[in-house]
Amino acid sequence: MTEKPDVIDMTGLLRPDYLLHPSTIFLVAADLFPLAGIAFWHWDTFLLLMLYWMDTAIIAFWTIARVALTPREGLNNLRISSAGGQSTNAPWAVAAFFVLHCGIFMGVHFMFLWIMFSDAWARRIHGPSDFVRQIIVDSRLWLPLAGLMLSRGVSFLFHVVRPELIERLERALFPRHPIRIHVPTGSVGGEIAMLYARVVIMQIAIIFGAFVAVVLGSMAPFVILIVLKTAVDVAIHIVVDLREQAAPAAGAKAAALT
Repeated sequence: MTEKPDVIDMTGLLRPDYLLHPSTIFLVAADLFPLAGIAFWHWDTFLLLMLYWMDTAIIAFWTIARVALTPREGLNNLRISSAGGQSTNAPWAVAAFFVLHCGIFMGVHFMFLWIMFSDAWARRIHGPSDFVRQIIVDSRLWLPLAGLMLSRGVSFLFHVVRPELIERLERALFPRHPIRIHVPTGSVGGEIAMLYARVVIMQIAIIFGAFVAVVLGSMAPFVILIVLKTAVDVAIHIVVDLREQAAPAAGAKAAALT
């Protein structure tokens, strides 16, 4: 018997139990925080680009962490081949490959953003310590970055490491439609594909918005992008972390009752 290909169901994304899930609330708050940076701290185009570059690194970090904790049977479609023709799906090997691959991608992407948009920042920053102090600390980028790291970490904890920690809270908040979290073993490849698709689409949109903002001399395009990015992040989070993980648990329960 051949298995049917997985189909991502995009219906029902506006269910209150998904939108009010603690990890979703953390994610929305972190994603909308840059609006405060624009309004109160006068963040410019380059600061927002650096924020989203580091946001990509945070997403990649937690995705690779999930790979590292996934059993071998969950990585059957993710095999790393060596020069001798041998292949392995050991979690550490797959995780190491994506660390290298994402690291190269992030490095090239950073150089592109630096060359195209750093402008006056390039004359003020002369090394990693200056970058951390001026870009992250003095400009208060560390605030949304900490929120993003926390929101992704909460999602990772609830859905991968210790899903039982939140089950009681979900039952108390939504007794009619509890989300029965199940640790997935076969969707890691799909999540990695979603990571790369999200990164490519979002970064193209952000870079286009940066060009428009520079030409128009306005941050309005980035306000729109922040809202759109938040909507995309929430949709992906609900589909990958909530819906896709709730479905296997529901199927297992139904099987146990038959």
